[in-house]
Amino acid sequence: MTNLLSPSRRPGGRRVAAAAVLGLAATVAAGATASGATAKQDDLGPVLTRTDAGPTGYEVTFRFDAPDATAVSLTGDVYFKDPAHINPFTFASDARLGDEWQPGDVAMPSVGAPAPLTKGEDGVWEITVAMPAGAYSYGFIVGECAAAAYCASSYDPANPPVFADVDGAASQALSQIYVPEHDGFPTYSASYQGPVAHPLLSGSVSHVVYDTPNMADGDNAMGVYLPAGYDASRAEPYPLLVLQHGGGGSETDWFSQGQAGAILDNAIATGTIEPTVVVSTNAIGLDSAFGDEFVDGYAAELADVVLPYIDTHYNVSADVEDRAFGGLSAGGRAGVNLLHNHPDMFGYYGLWSAAADWWASEPLELTEQQAANAASATRIHVGTGLQDHLLGIGAKSVLRADMYRDLGLDVVEHNVDGSHTWQVWREELGAFLSESGFASPDPDCGSTSIGKGSTGSRGAAALLRNAACGIGAVHGAAFPVVTG
Repeated sequence: MTNLLSPSRRPGGRRVAAAAVLGLAATVAAGATASGATAKQDDLGPVLTRTDAGPTGYEVTFRFDAPDATAVSLTGDVYFKDPAHINPFTFASDARLGDEWQPGDVAMPSVGAPAPLTKGEDGVWEITVAMPAGAYSYGFIVGECAAAAYCASSYDPANPPVFADVDGAASQALSQIYVPEHDGFPTYSASYQGPVAHPLLSGSVSHVVYDTPNMADGDNAMGVYLPAGYDASRAEPYPLLVLQHGGGGSETDWFSQGQAGAILDNAIATGTIEPTVVVSTNAIGLDSAFGDEFVDGYAAELADVVLPYIDTHYNVSADVEDRAFGGLSAGGRAGVNLLHNHPDMFGYYGLWSAAADWWASEPLELTEQQAANAASATRIHVGTGLQDHLLGIGAKSVLRADMYRDLGLDVVEHNVDGSHTWQVWREELGAFLSESGFASPDPDCGSTSIGKGSTGSRGAAALLRNAACGIGAVHGAAFPVVTG
């Protein structure tokens, strides 16, 4: 996934602190420096090693250059836990590293004491751990830390997250890595989260700062994904998907922790969906995620500013049947409000771990008008981590799906083991694309080969046809793999 700096960005733009709600993204070139690191850090970065040994077949060495530090530890969703033992009060104070991974475990950020790195004679701190397949976020805590939930972390300056060096983008505290599947040691089915095999199959992601009257400083930001071979002049406009982060997040979340770029690349390359334009929006600054002002303000930002901006600057369809919305947690709450009260924006909805009706013991019944509005949706995708005990979100998500079905709505439900984590939300996005949104027509497989050296939109189109027809490889590798 290519990282493009949008020409509309402005130096000195807003910076908000993204919450350490954990997940994944594609890797971009190094360039930023985290607190406590030195210039030597640019030569470091994670090392992925194929061990062909249990429990996962792969291990990752995390490295951080901090010669003056007294302690460095590892944070992120690189810890694991039996979902049956996720405590609704302590969450994952006893989460384990991948060396102790067991079948059935889920990724669960440790809120307790993080794993310490060991300092080498060169001042570089290291830790090597087994890792199951999938995308993960990680960071480093410099200094003593008794509980990761209360300690500030830095992303890996040798492997910065997407948008890390973009003026006006929200600040981030975590980097990302992808671990491929191993045939001899099956863990998670996660190839859809990894990079595609050919650069021409990969879309581009840009960061856009735009003017809005709804923010105190007069501007807001979004991430924009354009599919491989995007043609601004083609006769048929592209479908549009809008993704919204959770409480404390930002426009960076879905393309960093959420791995949305890679998930979309794979869904398009395999013919699961047709090429689609995707926007990740920001709601921080509109109001509290827990007040009605938040959902109303976000709906106004979409209707009055974001969607008109996208319609003006990109070749997207204005047909509601070609538009989808997906949101997690507080973003899921925003999606519930759009479904119930703003039926003219989207035809498809993904409501994942939705923090709607958070003050109630069960979802609130819809008014007659809200039920009529919701009935206009083409399909509603509802999903959660079944062990999501935060505000009763998991249980209420299941009840919400039942309520929609009782109203006769077209509902697809996709629940997985897990808590309030990015491992859940990445899977929900992948499931949404395959089960609910923008199904791709059968490809024309009569003539799909591509000559060596083909480039540009024609080359991308041919490669996409090949991939959809099962010709050539789809999945690649994000990091060089060392054979142990």
